[in-house]
Amino acid sequence: MERFAVPQAAAKLDRTATGKAEGRGSSSRNVAILGRKGQATKRSLMDAASRLLEKTSPINLTAAAISKEAGTSPATFYVYFDNVEDILWALCSEISHVTSDLFVHDRFLRDDDRLDEDALQFVRGYCDIWSKDGLLLLYRNMESDRGNRRFNQLVLKIGLPILQGLTSRIVEAAPPGRPVTRSEANAEAVVFIAAIDRIAAALHLWPEDSLSTDTLLRAEARVLVRMLRRA
Repeated sequence: MERFAVPQAAAKLDRTATGKAEGRGSSSRNVAILGRKGQATKRSLMDAASRLLEKTSPINLTAAAISKEAGTSPATFYVYFDNVEDILWALCSEISHVTSDLFVHDRFLRDDDRLDEDALQFVRGYCDIWSKDGLLLLYRNMESDRGNRRFNQLVLKIGLPILQGLTSRIVEAAPPGRPVTRSEANAEAVVFIAAIDRIAAALHLWPEDSLSTDTLLRAEARVLVRMLRRA
């Protein structure tokens, strides 16, 4: 599956993508050389794009609309971003740190006595990310599926903390007589992440056509508990 690679490969791909992005697009232009005013202008443009996304599809977003919302000119927009895709990439990139926050402490999803509670907290936390940034995540996934490599790197970057965390916990939860290799655990984590990501997308797009959110999240939590419950 292209979207989720083993941790080592994902980290390597992420470094490659970062290098490519820094070599092309203003979303990764060296912010340090912009100065305080330049950084503020770039931030203003990104905030304007975020506000427009509350009522406009990313596909319909334009540089002119973003510039007008930010109170500046299209010429200024192109000082900081190559195009609309570039500013959307920058906004998507800012989401990449939030999945690390799902693992609130080292014992999270490692204690059998609170595993049910932790699992439900985990899947609800993942769903909350989609509730807040669903439009950007849908755009990220669409671009990745279209073969846009730097957006695929964002899929890997955002998923990597979960993948690494779940892989370690699956290995640790295996019974002594039936050990699980890290490669096998990684594959199981990939399957689980792909499933909850797809369900989160469906709930965001078609809430009225899906099972209730609570029903689906509790089902996800039960699956996760079965993966991590020590025998």
